[in-house]
Amino acid sequence: MDKLTASAFEKMQKREHSLRVLRDRVGLGRITREVFRTECLKVIERYQLSDDEQRAYDLYNQVQKQRKRR
Repeated sequence: MDKLTASAFEKMQKREHSLRVLRDRVGLGRITREVFRTECLKVIERYQLSDDEQRAYDLYNQVQKQRKRR
């Protein structure tokens, strides 16, 4: 796995963790739905993949699908 693909996976893991924490906080009533929505948008924007990272991730997925078919 090259650096761009690893970077893409790392960003996606951080994004999913942050979103999971936010869902837990709203589920426990610690934040309101409105705050939840704004924080979610901030997290998604912060961990958005660059074009190069997105291409590397898509290529990685394509290769993995081809390997599974064999």
